[in-house]
Amino acid sequence: QSEKKVILDGQYFGEGITVLNDKIYHLTYKEKVGFIYDAKDYKRIGEFSYSTEGWGITHDTKSLIMSDGTDKLYFLDTTTLKVIRALPVTDIAGGRVKNLNELEYVNNYIFANVYESRLIVKIDPGSGKVVGELDLSAITEEIKRMYPESYELNGIAYIKKSDAFLITGKFWPKSYLIRLH
Repeated sequence: QSEKKVILDGQYFGEGITVLNDKIYHLTYKEKVGFIYDAKDYKRIGEFSYSTEGWGITHDTKSLIMSDGTDKLYFLDTTTLKVIRALPVTDIAGGRVKNLNELEYVNNYIFANVYESRLIVKIDPGSGKVVGELDLSAITEEIKRMYPESYELNGIAYIKKSDAFLITGKFWPKSYLIRLH
């Protein structure tokens, strides 16, 4: 099996991706453009624009859900790729949760890592309220001790077959598989 990959033009900084209906949706960071690829052969089949930065993206099968590093999540129509709803995210005390980054939609909740923190938050997609937090301080401290040049927690991916999350960070030489119960 040959390796498949997409190489972005040098003007783009690639960020989050998600796969829906045999299409890969790929955000760029500050360029305000996303690309759509055929999931089978990785050929570019379209692009879309947005008015914010692109950080993380997931989907709930009806909408694409995008983060831009603020306290909002944006729901995009999968046909027009336009924002149909902006959802402010708040913590248990009602304060805004900023720096929402990488996203995963799992069992009717949105999981997001909070950039420059050691937290993954579990968000109710209807209300925007955080209903749970996962503090990964122990793992991030272990990584910093072992690899002082590593940075913050910065990536989460849900592996449905294993019912687990794969987590990693900037310049982390390894990833961790964790299960939530």
